[in-house]
Amino acid sequence: MRIVVPTDGSKASLTAIEELLPLLAWFKEPAVLALIHVHEKIPYSRAVAWIGTDAAQRYYDDESNAALAPGAALLEGVGVSFEKVRRVGDPAQEIVAFTGEWKGDLVAIGRHGHSALEKLLLGSVAQKVVAASAVPVLLLA
Repeated sequence: MRIVVPTDGSKASLTAIEELLPLLAWFKEPAVLALIHVHEKIPYSRAVAWIGTDAAQRYYDDESNAALAPGAALLEGVGVSFEKVRRVGDPAQEIVAFTGEWKGDLVAIGRHGHSALEKLLLGSVAQKVVAASAVPVLLLA
């Protein structure tokens, strides 16, 4: 079982990973996880041109490493096999694209407690992944 686990480094994301751990016993074979963080692109392209693409990439890497660290520490602490994945772009689109590329069997994603109005106006990454994913999506927390 290949499970994609998106994280943004928040308490809610860590709680979702904690809720996923006991569910891994459901599977006959040990699950392999991909812990993924997607950083949105810097919205102003001239800013990237001004600071340089190398500096922008270092920024993306630093932010992704910080977001991945809590979940990685938790998974390492319980001995679950995983790989870290860093992407830049629209989070939902990148999660779905990576899942296909990696041949993931399941996306296990936390849902954040946004109000109904915020979801209506903005949508949520979890909702967008559910709508676009070709594989099952398990909503946690």
